[in-house]
Amino acid sequence: MEILLTFTHYVVLGLSLAAPIGPMNLEVIKRGITSGFLQAWYVGLGGLSGDIIILIGIFFGLHQVIELTYVQIVMYVVGIFMLGYLGISSIKLAFSKATNLYRQEEITKQGNNAYLTGFLIAIANPLSLFFWFGVFGTSLKVLMEVNSTIISLVCSFGIIFGLFLWNLNLCFTSHFSKKIMSERFMRGITLLAGIFLFGYAVNFVYHLFQLLA
Repeated sequence: MEILLTFTHYVVLGLSLAAPIGPMNLEVIKRGITSGFLQAWYVGLGGLSGDIIILIGIFFGLHQVIELTYVQIVMYVVGIFMLGYLGISSIKLAFSKATNLYRQEEITKQGNNAYLTGFLIAIANPLSLFFWFGVFGTSLKVLMEVNSTIISLVCSFGIIFGLFLWNLNLCFTSHFSKKIMSERFMRGITLLAGIFLFGYAVNFVYHLFQLLA
């Protein structure tokens, strides 16, 4: 029973960590509204794959690599271009002159890179990486001090399962919400998502200049 309660605690922790609005959630919401459940789900799966790789890296103590300056520079540069591109694409889509903003050819175009987009957002976000290393690294240290490696792995899986549940919830919510949204409202959400994504890219530029200085 104690193991089950501990596992549940880490599932809730995974849900809590995934819930705050960031680049990943914004992209999932945008895809769910513009391209449907599957494309949002592919983005979420890509992000989840990236998170799993990060958590595995933390488990095996690879935090030293992230602390290298040139590694951080590369991640910031990739993150700037990735989020900047997504932001500009969303803003352009919101102002598209097409009468049917979410036409099939646009859905197909966006769906071609959905998984890769989610994966890159997850692993090319230095701030997210530092956050994971801080929160999960600390939790893992506490876990392994009082539990066996197996139990620590099970609890780590609880965090991943929490991330999975949140992504699933977000995909369903964004997809089915669009059925009650007007075209103007969906354009507004797409525009806001684009602005925030581009804002994250600008924030990365600021942190990059601080790092280089």
